[in-house]
Amino acid sequence: MNQVYDRKQKISFSLGSLGHWFINAAFSTWVLTFYFAAVGLRIELIMLAFIVWTVWNAINDPLIGYLSDRTHTRLGRRKPYIIVGIIPMAIIEIVIWLPPNPIQDELLTFAYLLLMLMSYDTFYTMLSLPYDSLFPELYSSVEERAEVNTYKQVLATVGLLAAFVIPGLFIGDQNQVSGYLTNGIVTSISVIIIFVISVWWGVKERPEFQHDHEHQFSFFQGLKQAINNKGFVLYTLLFFLYEYVLLLLSTTIPLFAREVLGITDTFQTSLLLGAMFIVGILTVFIWKILDVRLGGRKAFSISLAAYLIASLPLLVVDSFDSAIIVAIMMGIGFGGMLYFIYLLFADVVDEDEVNTGFRREGTYMGITNFFMRLAMIFSIISVSFVFVSTGWEQYAPNPGVDVILGLKVLVVIFPAIAIVFSLVCLYFYPYSKSYVEDIKQRMLILHEKKKTRITND
Repeated sequence: MNQVYDRKQKISFSLGSLGHWFINAAFSTWVLTFYFAAVGLRIELIMLAFIVWTVWNAINDPLIGYLSDRTHTRLGRRKPYIIVGIIPMAIIEIVIWLPPNPIQDELLTFAYLLLMLMSYDTFYTMLSLPYDSLFPELYSSVEERAEVNTYKQVLATVGLLAAFVIPGLFIGDQNQVSGYLTNGIVTSISVIIIFVISVWWGVKERPEFQHDHEHQFSFFQGLKQAINNKGFVLYTLLFFLYEYVLLLLSTTIPLFAREVLGITDTFQTSLLLGAMFIVGILTVFIWKILDVRLGGRKAFSISLAAYLIASLPLLVVDSFDSAIIVAIMMGIGFGGMLYFIYLLFADVVDEDEVNTGFRREGTYMGITNFFMRLAMIFSIISVSFVFVSTGWEQYAPNPGVDVILGLKVLVVIFPAIAIVFSLVCLYFYPYSKSYVEDIKQRMLILHEKKKTRITND
């Protein structure tokens, strides 16, 4: 029989999604704008810093994931990493906005940005990766996962919304440094409070998995097996494309609002993205129903198609009011994208447990986290390519018509291409509704055996 948690535990656990989506979106959304528009660092150096950061992620994310799979403490496998990562991550969210003066030493500013990116990712990974790994461990049934995933995605969307709306209250002029620092302090304090609540009441570890750290797979064997898993490879591509779309939007919408729509107020810019996220929250409950009835693969495909169709009018809008209407329509499909992207991951690790006898969420999540960072690089490369093509390597208030066209391509065309590739991946994705149900039945039998072993210890 599945372990059932009460609603207090489920909501407390889900608060972690609010915390790490809030701080990561606040970090990744504004760091490019800050170092490009406010600090004045050349886009080529910013892109180089992000590329080197990705190389670091190739080691950092999979390694922390693997280590969390092999950890055995009184607190469990995942919880110690979450506790250790909170404070350092919050500190970096503040000091990232205190760079050296690039006019005096541009290379020193570049080195500072790179150090901040690598340090932030190390501690953020220690927190977010074990937390995300706990979700499929704690909740096994389709119904329970659907319930908790609904809480998680609603709160994650609140976190994303906060990351776009709250900065509008503090940043003000995007060319001024001081507002970014104030926003960083507010963000850090808020996130610490959120995670203390989540860890204290929500982060639990199921006793039947206390021997799963004993698996004999080495780090490289685990990577090889994951790469040879067709379902995981397709999921990773889906995850990469999803993150690419999200990061591309969060990075370019502030500039799109300024140059295409003529919006100079940061709060209005935040509302533009906020409209999409608010609608996304409201539609999560609809996607939950479609998930149970149709299965994740079909319902996810519907959400992607809905988002793609709704985004096309952004090619022709030229005012804030019309853009808000489009953003609201985009939010319907976006809510499904938020709901399904992490839920599908649970099917991959469930199948792996049935085949190997051990749960290895950390190893698999570490690889997907690397591709999340790789998506950030691709988003920055996309932006850099368009900026260079339009002659906008250095920030200027009125770059001209070519930049307006380029920003529309970044906000609509590039994401549309990514979504088409996502639909192709889902077509070949092996986890149909019936197959997932079969995995669940086999997994329940395995969990009963693990419980028996714990009882006999």
